[in-house]
Amino acid sequence: MAWELGANFGHLAKLLPTAEQLRQQGHEIFFAVRDTEIAAGILSPKGFAFTQAPVWRGKACLTSPPINFAEILIAEGYTVRNGLAGMVLSWLGLFECACPDIIVVDHSPTALLSARIAGLPVVCVDNGFGVPPKVSPLPSIRPWENIADQRLHHAETTVLRSINLISHMFGGRPYERLIDVFAVEGLVFATFAPLDNYGPRPDVDYAGAIFSDVCEHSVQWRGGPRKKVFAYLRPDVPGIGNLLKALSQIDGEVICAIPGLRRIKPELAGPLRIYAHPLKLMALIPEADLVVSYSGSGTVCLSLLAGVPLLLASQNVEQYLLGSRVDGLGAGLSMGMDRSEESFRQSLGQLLGDDRFRLAAEQFASQHKGFHPEYAVSHTVQMIEKVLRIPKFHG
Repeated sequence: MAWELGANFGHLAKLLPTAEQLRQQGHEIFFAVRDTEIAAGILSPKGFAFTQAPVWRGKACLTSPPINFAEILIAEGYTVRNGLAGMVLSWLGLFECACPDIIVVDHSPTALLSARIAGLPVVCVDNGFGVPPKVSPLPSIRPWENIADQRLHHAETTVLRSINLISHMFGGRPYERLIDVFAVEGLVFATFAPLDNYGPRPDVDYAGAIFSDVCEHSVQWRGGPRKKVFAYLRPDVPGIGNLLKALSQIDGEVICAIPGLRRIKPELAGPLRIYAHPLKLMALIPEADLVVSYSGSGTVCLSLLAGVPLLLASQNVEQYLLGSRVDGLGAGLSMGMDRSEESFRQSLGQLLGDDRFRLAAEQFASQHKGFHPEYAVSHTVQMIEKVLRIPKFHG
């Protein structure tokens, strides 16, 4: 199981339930992960072995934020010959040591490229962003900007040329289009169509979200008639200081989980219950009146399935695109560039005072009534075992 790009707990929280079910059915699992510190807290207690996934340690050569997935790959070293070659060699070395029958990937494009060279089958499990739509060039991930088609084409041509050079170096077949990198034996979209970062795709069978409580810490609401607000944030969320100030002024009960927070300001510790580590979300979100998040996929899906509206303060473009989907559903508000205390205060007041947001969230929950993450996990396991039953894979 490979996790190459992205951050925080969501990627392993998505892969872990599938790994556990596969192990119960007699399969051996080995992880290659981007963040070994997170893996030590999530995988080690479950008895799963892991190692560091190959990642590029250089600096991005982009002068502005990436405008499509091709430019994301440029930022990850895909136009640096030795950078990409080094990552591919490392993946091939891992495959040689682990001797896998199949690779299961989440947001791991270089693992996909390397598996194709090695002739290994792949099942991709993704929430949408890591597998772009089947078009060429790959579409813009900044729809609010006027991106020239020439730039999209140039990014794709540049990355495709680099990938084909490395593929040829290791005896692999060339790609005709960049999207062909994602042409795998099995593909699971672990999200819901309305929440796909690129928008609903007619050619995709959405399995639904996979998420799990990966921490041991649990707290309870104190109860009472006041509103309950749960905030799951990160210390580097833009405007977090103003957001916490706005939360502290709510006439209600507010619980904040901020993993990695080093210091809690005394003036906030009174009105807010702040924890510097993850909390069990399934014990808090269903009873909340509002969830505040940096737009992590698992938290968003769990909240909407519980019929709870969201205030989303995204950190990156992937999260912002998801936040825009929630905004479009009417089930929450996505913060833009204005992260002032007053802006947060107004958004919180609007979400807590206007029933239409909760009604929209409850409508989403009603449309997916009866769904459970175990269904998506079972679908993923069945896909993996189906690919494993293919008599012989030709790379």
